[in-house]
Amino acid sequence: MTTKNIGQEGFTWFIGTVEDRNDPQKLGRVRVRPYNLYSQDKALVPTAELPWAIIMMPPTNPSSKQVGWSSNGLTVGSTVIGFFMDGNDCNQPIIMGTMHGIPGNNIANHDMTEPSREINSIKKEYSYDGREPTSPYAAKYPYNKVLQTESGHFVEVDDTPGQERLHIFHKSGTYTEIDKDGRKVDKVVDNHIEIVLKDQTVHIIGNVDIKVDGNYTLNVDGDIVMNGKTINLNHGTMGAARIGDTADTGDDPPGVSGSDGSNKIETGSGTVFIGD
Repeated sequence: MTTKNIGQEGFTWFIGTVEDRNDPQKLGRVRVRPYNLYSQDKALVPTAELPWAIIMMPPTNPSSKQVGWSSNGLTVGSTVIGFFMDGNDCNQPIIMGTMHGIPGNNIANHDMTEPSREINSIKKEYSYDGREPTSPYAAKYPYNKVLQTESGHFVEVDDTPGQERLHIFHKSGTYTEIDKDGRKVDKVVDNHIEIVLKDQTVHIIGNVDIKVDGNYTLNVDGDIVMNGKTINLNHGTMGAARIGDTADTGDDPPGVSGSDGSNKIETGSGTVFIGD
């Protein structure tokens, strides 16, 4: 440095393009080629000779003791703006932020993610006999704030008036989406594992409809209590008997406990027979 204190030489700033993000110290630093300072010819100034630039984080980020957001969000090709802590020596760059653009004025190269620009490019495969509703996406610019990652994950916080949504989408197709009315759709394209280490309470005001294409196994170490106005077991030929099925046991004689004298389970019977 040519001065005793940072800033005494004035503010030397730059705009440039990120060329390397493989920081050996894993601090999120990047190598930037400023437009107004270094040659754009990599043969004259190789990427490896560019100084590492530190990322300036917002004051809401502690950036200390592994607390806060990591600073490794920039990608090769990002356009950044910053300044040099060492003034005109230009060896200690600090990146203050990034800049969106439309390289070559080609809309296909637009830097803003498509869902934020009223283009629903998140592809979902809808199936399962119409049980899965289509996306309620109806975003209008500039209300939809979108995070899109390199691999294809998305997070949408959509404040479009009358169409407010929250949406988290994994590149595999697994997602959670909440529409303007509060309806929530969860879809898991692979195994779904849920572990609760204490009690769980579920209160459903309306009806419940569960469809299982494979087998259903329920293992309970304690008791099972099932209360219902009517319990119907209406499918299958083995297992719990149905009203009107023939049971493998004798019945009471006619007139005893309201029996009709047959070996059939009667409406209002207090017994459930298991097995054929």
